[in-house]
Amino acid sequence: MVRIQAPRLQDSRILVVGGAGFIGRHIVRALCADGAEVTILDMAPPPPEFDKLDRIVGSIVDTTLFASAVSGCDAVVFLANSSLPGSANTNLTSEVESHVKTSVQCAEICNAQGVKRFVFASSGGTVYGYSSDLPLHEDMVTRPRNAYGVSKLAIEHYLRIIGMQRDLETVSLRVSNPYGEGQRALRNQGFIAAAMQHAVNGKVLPIWGDGHVERDFVHASDVAQAFVAACCVKNVPEICNIGSGEAVSLLEILDQIEPLLGRRLEVEFEPGRTVDVTRNVLDISRARDQLGWSPQISLAEGMQRTADWWNAQG
Repeated sequence: MVRIQAPRLQDSRILVVGGAGFIGRHIVRALCADGAEVTILDMAPPPPEFDKLDRIVGSIVDTTLFASAVSGCDAVVFLANSSLPGSANTNLTSEVESHVKTSVQCAEICNAQGVKRFVFASSGGTVYGYSSDLPLHEDMVTRPRNAYGVSKLAIEHYLRIIGMQRDLETVSLRVSNPYGEGQRALRNQGFIAAAMQHAVNGKVLPIWGDGHVERDFVHASDVAQAFVAACCVKNVPEICNIGSGEAVSLLEILDQIEPLLGRRLEVEFEPGRTVDVTRNVLDISRARDQLGWSPQISLAEGMQRTADWWNAQG
């Protein structure tokens, strides 16, 4: 007899802030599949597939709106992101105000409204800030190279303090380099998306450096399951790496693009940037041990699925 596992989040009310975005859409699908009652809060209208869900179009800066949205929720998945790694250094004061202050304010509102758990999307790609021959684990030194990483790290620490001093449980998931179906490189984020998008559009892809830098790529569906797990487990860790645990160079990714898409991709190498580290791969043993999570989609499968999606776009 096949044993069917009951939904872990049955009757749980969860607000996904940023649920209309690339990662958000994957997380919303995964939460719904696990039985959660999901509400989406985003500046952009959610896609039609979420028409049956509660949807709120608005900004987290509107504290009255946000307080109303989180009222009655068991958990909040917080994906809101007002800056990018490449642009956060432009105005540091604005970065603190719009990214750090706003995120911490939202967590405080969640606590005041009786939310039980706050799941924050941090960045395993930027908070460590240095290259390491060994996988980076959560207890290693952090030294971000850009304001974006500093902001993520600062928010992590504020959430840790809130978790210690308030009733709200907090967890920061340090996600490496997510990719997958539905990701477009509109804000210069996501190397795989950018490479496929340039190939489909017949444009030259600029690459900073010689392409030998190594990154940890994790499929968005696996990332979504990590957020589901973070909403489910009883003793949630304060900080947890989410990645594939494998280092892959940009050149290795490029070698797969043309065969998968059946389209030529032209590349132009440019001088490397000081903000980029040579190697960034995460140790995901804590996620396995404490979240009961591990990535299920191989890079080969994930790349194929992503290429199929791009080819379907015409």
